[in-house]
Amino acid sequence: MRIEDAILTYCGFLVAITMREAAYAVTARQLGDRSSETESRATVNPIPHVDLLGTIILPAVFLFSGVPFLLGWAKQLTIDTRYFKKIRRDINIAELAGPLTNFGLALLCGVLAVSLGYRVETMMFGEDPIPRLLLAIAKSNIVIGLLNLLPFPGSSGWRLLLNNIRYQWGQSLIQHANIISIVMIVLLLTNILSPLFMGALGLYMFVLQSIA
Repeated sequence: MRIEDAILTYCGFLVAITMREAAYAVTARQLGDRSSETESRATVNPIPHVDLLGTIILPAVFLFSGVPFLLGWAKQLTIDTRYFKKIRRDINIAELAGPLTNFGLALLCGVLAVSLGYRVETMMFGEDPIPRLLLAIAKSNIVIGLLNLLPFPGSSGWRLLLNNIRYQWGQSLIQHANIISIVMIVLLLTNILSPLFMGALGLYMFVLQSIA
């Protein structure tokens, strides 16, 4: 991968995880959470969201492996649900805010690119950095949005699952959280989950071609 492509890809990834975490924190605060942690993370400044493994090391591994998208995560954010009026409902809203923001931003990038007259071929293979950056942001937001909906420890999908199943089942899953985390990392590093992300990206490109 060329250095400029690597930079654009990582910039797209950084935008995606930052917007996901900011949306999560902002939504939690709108629902009543006034903890200092959500206050510090309710920002589009990427620095407070950086996690050494998930934001730097793991994305670098994928970047140098030549994968067309990056996988990773931000620093763990724990919201204080004691402030919520309807805990189960509000947890669902807060957890969905991040992935929905990712998907919305991907759609916005696509619409913006099309409205500026850029063709899909230009976004993928052209030399103009603007459409390539828009595509990098869109791709990363789709991947990060999907990744965070998968039910692995620390993700929105995991917390949504625990929030909507029986307490006993949730406790059983929590007891096996370390094993589930290891399995998920193996699945990510071995690219077993790549067809899921590639399928979503392919669908996104098909939609862009259809509306261009």
